[in-house]
Amino acid sequence: MKRALAFLSLMIIFAALMVALSPGYGIKFGLGGEDWKRYRYTDDYYIKHGLEDVGGMNIVTDIVFDYRGYDTIGEATVLFTAIAGAVALLRPWRRERNE
Repeated sequence: MKRALAFLSLMIIFAALMVALSPGYGIKFGLGGEDWKRYRYTDDYYIKHGLEDVGGMNIVTDIVFDYRGYDTIGEATVLFTAIAGAVALLRPWRRERNE
């Protein structure tokens, strides 16, 4: 059962990577492409005013937990779930003892 769950998790991760790297989505928005400047208009503001507005030294957590508002709860849940899943998958397998 655990191996099936691990295999299913790896297949879901593989499918997500395939979508992210597909020419229509990941390469266009995440890695550059023609339209990348349209979606990067807030970068300069966050970099220039992040320390003044929020007072945090880590710009990533400033953006996720202070600037983004209500969707932060969902993003924090996704981040926590991803970390918990990675820990569960990378934990060494233990065989159950038959006594």
